[in-house]
Amino acid sequence: MGEDAATILSQSRRRLTRLKLLANFFEHIDIISIYIKTDIIHNLFQENTALDYNKLELFHLQYTDSLIELLTKIKRQKENDMLAVLNEIDINNKYISGFEERQVDNFQTDRKMYSGIFSQHLKALYKDLTEDIFTANWENVLYFHKKYAKEFYRTEADESLLKSENFPAYQYRDYSIERKLLGRLNIQGFKVRFVCGYQIGTHEYELFKIFQTDDHFIFSVDDKKLYLFDKELDKLDVSENQSNQSTIIDQLKNKNEQLENNMNERKRNLPPEVEAVLKDYLRNLENIDIMSKIFAFDEETNILRAMLNLNLNNQ
Repeated sequence: MGEDAATILSQSRRRLTRLKLLANFFEHIDIISIYIKTDIIHNLFQENTALDYNKLELFHLQYTDSLIELLTKIKRQKENDMLAVLNEIDINNKYISGFEERQVDNFQTDRKMYSGIFSQHLKALYKDLTEDIFTANWENVLYFHKKYAKEFYRTEADESLLKSENFPAYQYRDYSIERKLLGRLNIQGFKVRFVCGYQIGTHEYELFKIFQTDDHFIFSVDDKKLYLFDKELDKLDVSENQSNQSTIIDQLKNKNEQLENNMNERKRNLPPEVEAVLKDYLRNLENIDIMSKIFAFDEETNILRAMLNLNLNNQ
């Protein structure tokens, strides 16, 4: 193989590489078919050193170069269009990562600790009430809803189930504790378990279960009241609180999936006139006889040359 032939083959391989990258980008059946046919022609010359390599160069000049130029032009336009979509996907992914790294694990740990802290707080309240002193600090239990209510507390519930009518109560500073509730808590050693929280509008409620009983009580944070829950429990969702961010995460993931699908679909879609030319190009490619003695470069017959001057700005 002469030096000129080696150079032509090397340049042919570079053209094939560019064409393959374009085929991979567009994922368009006609472009993939054109690449395969072009690769077959390249290999025909690579494996048969007796052929006239100038014909391979003429073939690329007449067909491949113009196609690469056309597709590269369209690819640049599509990449500009895709940039905004990719930026949106990237921003969504950052929010997803941030939400997933939030304090979900901390909440599950803290909710168990909160049960013990609330038990100790109730025990201190009872002791203070019997001694007519006020030493208990409500901030010891108010930290929990401040830290977690916005993200974790349930936002849908029948608020009438969470409220209570007037009841005989002990007054502890600004807080009211139902007398009957305090008696039942005393019997069980003030051991309670935080069940879940509710954030209904601007009001927050916490549901607790008294240890080794079926009794539940409500801590109405905004009303500063604690009272037995005397409604039908099965009308409330009393499952453990889950992060409200999970809904947002699912929405963002679904949005990203839609954006990616739409982006890939738009990438494959080509203007009708380009589709028509590609089909003509492929037909010509399948019908040419590279071995023919009359095969020659004729710029006027190049069906892609006119396409290079198309106004694709609005495509």
